[in-house]
Amino acid sequence: MFLFIRDASLLAAQYARSAGIQQLPGGLREVRANGAALLWTADAFTVVDRDNAGIAIRMQRPHVDREPICEVRWRPGEEVIVCRRRWSGEFSAYVNEPAAMITSHLKLGALLRSQPYRGWKRIEPGHEARVGAWGIRITRQHSWSAAFQMDYAATVREVRRLILESVASVPGHAALLLSGGIDSSVVAAAMRLAGKEVHAFTFGLDRLVHPQADLESDLICARKVAAHLGIRLHEIYLGSRLLIGNVPLSIYLAETARGTIVDDCAALVEVARRMAAAGFSQVWMGEAADDLFGGFKFALRYYRGAQLRAYYRAQLTRDLPNELAIIQNVFGWFGIAVVQPMWTEALLRIGYNLPLAFRLDRKRLMKRVLRDAFAAELPAEIASRPKCVTRDSTQIRYVLEKEFGEGRDRYRALFRRIMGERARWPRKFSQLLKTCRS
Repeated sequence: MFLFIRDASLLAAQYARSAGIQQLPGGLREVRANGAALLWTADAFTVVDRDNAGIAIRMQRPHVDREPICEVRWRPGEEVIVCRRRWSGEFSAYVNEPAAMITSHLKLGALLRSQPYRGWKRIEPGHEARVGAWGIRITRQHSWSAAFQMDYAATVREVRRLILESVASVPGHAALLLSGGIDSSVVAAAMRLAGKEVHAFTFGLDRLVHPQADLESDLICARKVAAHLGIRLHEIYLGSRLLIGNVPLSIYLAETARGTIVDDCAALVEVARRMAAAGFSQVWMGEAADDLFGGFKFALRYYRGAQLRAYYRAQLTRDLPNELAIIQNVFGWFGIAVVQPMWTEALLRIGYNLPLAFRLDRKRLMKRVLRDAFAAELPAEIASRPKCVTRDSTQIRYVLEKEFGEGRDRYRALFRRIMGERARWPRKFSQLLKTCRS
């Protein structure tokens, strides 16, 4: 992670006493010139290039990314700082115009700045920001709109080919987060077809809060997929005390107070810890499929025609990459790179221009193309399983709502405490970080 600040004197006092600095992966490095400072951590995802002309810091996943997802370039003799974020967006980038700051992670700003969550503007995927004495200029680098020329059958064949090609091209062995939904099940099937060894993980509560039908349960559906494909499944059982205890770290890593995100991250923190303990440095997921091929069905109630297409496109090119960056933040804390085999530029172009009629079938099941592309490799009930929200299908939502409340702002106070105005790290939280890192 990195942070640039034009006036280094603004961070001096807070920097000197920030206990949280000790918790950053790899420790903190810095270079100063002309009153400005560029700081970074020596972690597995941060690459630093220095020469006489200046310094470049790149965020990318080792052995996965051929080009940086996010990078900042600084030439101390020049007034302009350039920060770019790739279209896929697995790492975020933020600018703060009033303070003339740029960072890849708000948590670093929280350590070094007295009001870390105020004044920040996200650099959206596929955009470049230039920060100078005149302010901030953000420009878009990509456009995906194109005429769609394939019929439905050709689209199914092409989607299948591209997914298999993507899975086969990723080197090394990896863990797979298997929920038993169509997305992760397709990845599992593609891994088997590509001859890869599959190390599947799934999670759920150690004790259900409410009775649950089989197709509503990620644990049961993951077992069905694993048995059908002949792969070993590692089951992770989460207790209520563990989930509740993971919430502060989840907020810190996700850098948000949104309950729908923090709930999932409270479970993913434990999943990441278990995978790291098992020796994995990569995890595969199928998160991108929702926005590529379907999206949530509730949007059909509010939008039609061009408005619906615009909604899905915004979800695909803005909201999805930002959510993937949050997931990478969580797993990155444990040294794990998150790989989304369906999140490729070729599949993005298809998803961006996919006709609405190709998104749902006559039973109003979303992701019609994806289901038809891999129906032959999956159990029939999995190929037709309706979309389930993870925090509901694992019932972690009910545990956390009972503890923190059902309101949308239930994590707001804790977020402000962790990423708050003084950024005074509670001793208990620092100990929690240390425990979760070990």
